[in-house]
Amino acid sequence: MDDRKTGKKSGFLTFFKVFSIVLIIAIIALVGYLSYRFLSDPQQFSTWIKSHGVWGYVVYIGITILQIIVTVIPGGPLELAGGYAFGAVLGTTLFVIGAFIGSLISFMLVRKFGRDFVETQFSKKQIKKLAFLEDEEKLNFIFMILFIIPGCPKDLLCYVAGLTKMKLSAFCVIATLGRLPAVIGTAVGGQAIEAGNYTMAIIAFAITALVSIVGMLVYSAIIKHKNTKHRNRSRNSGHRQNSESEPLSAA
Repeated sequence: MDDRKTGKKSGFLTFFKVFSIVLIIAIIALVGYLSYRFLSDPQQFSTWIKSHGVWGYVVYIGITILQIIVTVIPGGPLELAGGYAFGAVLGTTLFVIGAFIGSLISFMLVRKFGRDFVETQFSKKQIKKLAFLEDEEKLNFIFMILFIIPGCPKDLLCYVAGLTKMKLSAFCVIATLGRLPAVIGTAVGGQAIEAGNYTMAIIAFAITALVSIVGMLVYSAIIKHKNTKHRNRSRNSGHRQNSESEPLSAA
């Protein structure tokens, strides 16, 4: 029975890797086409999106969901396109809806297939940097702090959250609220471009870029500090891995 379960798990992971590659190629082609439409005639692009009504919203949300699950696809251009095509408020709302659904799917897949599934998207080194989360006492608080920092790898956090003891309800709240600051800044820039207010767009992008750079430095400092404490605690207490969950620090 265990061999059959292992075989099914391995088969799914292989399928997911192949599916991811095919999906990436398809999305690159789609994004390339949409980018061409956007760059060649931004106004026509906006009109084209809006002319599809509700289906324009559905397609945008769908692409956002895929961007969260298949993590090599950058989210920034989608946030910008959402602000341009739908306005800052609606663009932010649609992106957050897609990001919420994508994050939820990622979280549940990790809970089902474990660390091996995370490794289809991220390297062992990236995962190990978040090893301290496996025995973090203030897990929800730390996740919220990390998530809300602009420039932090939110997709990685979504996947790693599934390896921790975090409750699904807490994850849903954090994954939704934590994205808002960065998404709003980019969407505002997109709306400014659509309105021809390039000064406002430059200001919005400059602020977003500056905050993201500072955010990445803060994120790196927090990760370094927490991992140092985690290693010292493990060394001093003869750390034992929880047998019910897969350790983030596994090689």
